Amino acid sequence: MLKRTIVGSVLIVLIGCLFGLDWWMESSDLGGIPLAVLVMLLISAGYLELSRLSAGVGVSISRLGGMICALAVGTLPFWRQFLTGGEHFASLTQVVLAVVLLVLFADQIIHHGTDGAIRRIGAGLLAVCYLGVCGAVILDIRMQFGVHAFVLFLLVVKATDIGAYFTGSAIGRHKMTPRISPGKSWEGLIGGLIFAAVVAIGFVAVMEQWVSGWRIGFVAAACFAVVVGLFGQVADLCESTLKRDAGLKDAGTSAGPFGGVLDMLDSPLLSAPVAYIILAILQH
Repeated sequence: MLKRTIVGSVLIVLIGCLFGLDWWMESSDLGGIPLAVLVMLLISAGYLELSRLSAGVGVSISRLGGMICALAVGTLPFWRQFLTGGEHFASLTQVVLAVVLLVLFADQIIHHGTDGAIRRIGAGLLAVCYLGVCGAVILDIRMQFGVHAFVLFLLVVKATDIGAYFTGSAIGRHKMTPRISPGKSWEGLIGGLIFAAVVAIGFVAVMEQWVSGWRIGFVAAACFAVVVGLFGQVADLCESTLKRDAGLKDAGTSAGPFGGVLDMLDSPLLSAPVAYIILAILQH
């Protein structure tokens, strides 16, 4: 637990510096670059880990082609701001995803023929959607709602993880899904959601003092924290499902005591669409 706390504290400081840089650059045309670069690095590392999970069930997915596709989709919200063409780019996301499918089919035909076509293409699409599409939604939160809303989203998701971990370790008795994630308990979930709500309220209190035009109140922030935090825990179970199928405890070792990059990204990835919808409603 001590090692996790130390490593976690260092990561928080580094990420805080990155957010500060992105905030400082927000008024210029360079706003979003630091987070776009971070998303690219995380998608790349996560893709390699997901390919390892796929190999664990006997399915090899395209390394280079698939990763490029995931990166193209995942950074689309950043590149879209530089594109001109109006209605011609209205369906850009759909077009990019269609091209991704063509790339995966081409890779299958060139390298494997008909052998395992459905499994390989299906696993490749899972990787692109899981990391690319969900990564794009995370970046879109930053591009559409600003750094502050983005930080609120990440604080809520990770506060739920931290609160659930410590509460579950202390008083967790009733297991949620012992076959998928034996360490998760209902007590931990409740503790995590409460902690996330407290963190969200504290963050809003600070933002109301420092940011003009802040539009999210205390009650809205608490509700946002509970809903997004809950989906974050469900997202964690989704990644655990993949790991259990592959017979692995962690997706990798790149994040030290936290496992792999996927083990750190799992909660934000699949809770991002819910967060985006709620933020769009709150700031409408």
